[in-house]
Amino acid sequence: MKIVRILGYVVLLFLLVILFITFDFNSFVESIRKVSILGFIGLLFIQVVSQFLVNYQWCRIGKVMNKDYSFFKMLYINARGMIIESITPGVKIGGEVTRAYLLKKEMNYSYQESATLVTIQKMASFFSFFLLNLVSFAHLSGKVEIFQGAVRAVVFLFLFVFLGILVFMFVGTNVLENWVKNRKPKRKAGIALHKYMLVLLENIKVLKSIKGEMYKQFFLSSAIWIIYPLKMILLVNLFSVEYNWVFLTEVTFISYMVGMIPLMPGGLGGFETAMTSLLVLMQIEKNQALAITLLFRFITFWFVILLSLLYTGGWKIGERKKNNPKNQIRT
Repeated sequence: MKIVRILGYVVLLFLLVILFITFDFNSFVESIRKVSILGFIGLLFIQVVSQFLVNYQWCRIGKVMNKDYSFFKMLYINARGMIIESITPGVKIGGEVTRAYLLKKEMNYSYQESATLVTIQKMASFFSFFLLNLVSFAHLSGKVEIFQGAVRAVVFLFLFVFLGILVFMFVGTNVLENWVKNRKPKRKAGIALHKYMLVLLENIKVLKSIKGEMYKQFFLSSAIWIIYPLKMILLVNLFSVEYNWVFLTEVTFISYMVGMIPLMPGGLGGFETAMTSLLVLMQIEKNQALAITLLFRFITFWFVILLSLLYTGGWKIGERKKNNPKNQIRT
């Protein structure tokens, strides 16, 4: 694993060096200046909408589990999780652990229930994401030489295996539940995992028992992910360059998949390198490609972190005022 990570750092560093050797700062600044302020604000608004949709999905799953699903309290939990995700490499496990902890602390979920909510949301999100990536990569790999040969085989293997596991979790719930029930773990960690799996599978069955709910979750996840290439298309349109919207959509999904490789916090570096390189292959000028990538990253990452910090700070101040004895009526 260490060798793979070191190799990833080397490749990433090599690509970044090539990019910045040919970097023209003046052209980069000129590219940024072309962007309409009003159009950029519109993209920020769309990002806020997508964050609300993600939060709504969490609340909807909480409701299915018959647990607390307060929208604004859930928004606070997701904001805290997003802050931790910004310093966690790749798939951002730290953010999910934070969410699970806060679900127990703030909304009275048990450890198993909080882990279950996090897992079900991730399963729905990952299924839609990897399915969209499968379609995107199948088309793009036939046009981009670097994605052919061994790389193509490895990516397809990963996508099919991951999607297969998720499908089995939803389709073969009863089989998996019977298998788990027959296990008799003796160690503390094994017992905790055993309880978690039973709670998870039970809530997946509840999700499946509500007519159309599972499909609604997958549709919601797909809608959330599709908003990302929509923002990308609108952003590139602000630069007044020629583009292929299908290629832009595929570039967006594949860049996020590359960003999930656990090299840097928040997928930084890998995402930017992949997106910039693929935009250059679209015949977009290098400095414009970098400007598009950095602005897109600001909208979908740094802006969200800023909002999360502001919302978390506001929530903390509100809670402090609520619990301040000076504000309580003396009897």
